[in-house]
Amino acid sequence: MKKAVDDAFSRNCLTNRTKAVDWSKLPAHLLRQIAELLVVDVADYVHFRAVCTTWRSAAVDPRRRPPQLPWLLLHHDRNTNRLYFFSFSDAKTHSIRLPDRACDCHICLSCDGWLVLKKASSRICLLNPLSRTLLELPPVFNLLRAPQLRRSYQDITSDIMKRYNVRAIAMSSNPRARQHWTILAIFRFMPDLPVLASLRLSDRYSWTLIDHSTMYDDVICIKETFYTVNEAGQVAVFNSRLEKMAMVGSPTRTSIFFRSWRLVESSGELLVLRNVVHSNPTVDKKNPNQHPVYSTDRVEIFRLKSIAGKLCLVTAKCLDDQILFVGFGRSFVRPATSYPPARRNSIFLAEEYDFMRNDNLLCRIESGEYNFGDEIMEPLPYDRVEYESMGYTSIWHSPSL
Repeated sequence: MKKAVDDAFSRNCLTNRTKAVDWSKLPAHLLRQIAELLVVDVADYVHFRAVCTTWRSAAVDPRRRPPQLPWLLLHHDRNTNRLYFFSFSDAKTHSIRLPDRACDCHICLSCDGWLVLKKASSRICLLNPLSRTLLELPPVFNLLRAPQLRRSYQDITSDIMKRYNVRAIAMSSNPRARQHWTILAIFRFMPDLPVLASLRLSDRYSWTLIDHSTMYDDVICIKETFYTVNEAGQVAVFNSRLEKMAMVGSPTRTSIFFRSWRLVESSGELLVLRNVVHSNPTVDKKNPNQHPVYSTDRVEIFRLKSIAGKLCLVTAKCLDDQILFVGFGRSFVRPATSYPPARRNSIFLAEEYDFMRNDNLLCRIESGEYNFGDEIMEPLPYDRVEYESMGYTSIWHSPSL
């Protein structure tokens, strides 16, 4: 990429090497050519647009850029308040400093180019790490004041209200637009208290309880339709008004040795998948305090199809020249041609720390590149030794502006 930009620059600007160049007055056609070459890497694209107003106007609207290869968030260094991402575009680790207002935050997950943060005050925020835009959402623990929860859980204390996990979030549109914006989120306040809640941009602007009786694993929004999947593998379909339109049964018998169900969009189609791990974990007997490590046995993928007017989950046999990036919070599909080092039918699995279905033991689930065709697992290209000891769940993040 750097060579292509250098060649374009040399052909147009360095005919007279002794003459200084006024960077703000480069020819418009050259600026457009450079911008088109940089569009594949959002970090370079941001740097290009930041040079001056002339360069910024020459670049296309960043929101119209094609989907990029996701970054893998490896670590949040609280001492320096920096995030460390691995970029598959250039095979390098990059760091981004968080805004001062986010210095006390815990990184929960990623959604549509935004990081979901939980502040020390237990408020939820959305942060775009590239534009540094920070949006604060209404208090989540107000959900526990709902009458139906108060009747079921009499012993909810203020401390329990603040100790919750954000399991997944889906947004109907970019929150920067601030128009017709809806969030559907999955929270866990206690192991036995799941909450599915919505947030709409309106005068009221507060969370609304949707369901508190089902253990949901993931949620996604595709063309203004929301989909959820529960721990049994059942998929629920909600329209834009969050009315439940359909319920699709589990595709197969549930195994206790697997990660949570994941939802992925593939060209407007819904994929439902899970990573089944080997039942016997690896335990380091020399370090008894280390978490047991589970490795992948296989990945099962299902497509949501309408057959004879009825929605059902059909087993997928291949990925149709696509690659998957699967992990906690958000998963992605990209064309295989966007990442030449990947093999056909590759699934990139992010490392996770989670509790297994069959017990309450915290464990580490290995990352790797899993081939859906030959069922072979290989290491991811980043330095695993440096980050595995940190006990941090890696998160896929799709950088956007």
